[in-house]
Amino acid sequence: MAVWVEEVTAWGVAGDVYAPATLPPVPGEHGERFTLVAYGDPRLRWTLACREVVALHGCTAVDLEDLRERTAA
Repeated sequence: MAVWVEEVTAWGVAGDVYAPATLPPVPGEHGERFTLVAYGDPRLRWTLACREVVALHGCTAVDLEDLRERTAA
């Protein structure tokens, strides 16, 4: 199974957020390893990002076998 995606939008980052006043890392809300921080969030400047987070829009599931048969013809 695969997915066709019409639009990919950069949403933010995942990483460690640090407290501006004291500088230790702030624990995630639900115990996650990394915190998701959107672009435009004031915490972004205090985040050490390790991954970019994107939003996928217009997703359509595609069976790879069907796709292979179409392209082989």
